[in-house]
Amino acid sequence: EDQIVLVYDTMWNATRRMAEAIAEGIGEAAPETTVKLLNTSKIDKTDVITEVFRSKAVVMGSPTVNNGYLYSVAGILELMRGAKFKKKKAAAFGSYGWSGEAVPNLTARMQQLRLSLPLEGMRVRFCPTQEDLAAAVQFGRDFAKAVRGE
Repeated sequence: EDQIVLVYDTMWNATRRMAEAIAEGIGEAAPETTVKLLNTSKIDKTDVITEVFRSKAVVMGSPTVNNGYLYSVAGILELMRGAKFKKKKAAAFGSYGWSGEAVPNLTARMQQLRLSLPLEGMRVRFCPTQEDLAAAVQFGRDFAKAVRGE
């Protein structure tokens, strides 16, 4: 379907704020595309994977926790592995305090799942500033254009 889904979890709302800004950018660049924000800690995993299946692209986000990404996001990635999505466009984003491994680890996992990653992932240290949120909006615009083949 003409839909892009943002699948994320957050600890202190920094990653949520990034997700909202990225969704805004996608909406600006592709107003005809449905954009859905799905917080993996609040929505049943079956509903999340159904929306991923329906979407032409997925953006995954997580803060860095214990040198990786949150387990609720890991669970969705495992379900995606079983579904064997191939060539679906994808990107990663997240916030971090010290080490910042979530985005590179998400990117590596999505590559293992044979998803197509047209953009390098986006990371923000600590709480996103207005500049960071503006960059997230632009990230969303760029991702929407990549999904549309522009």
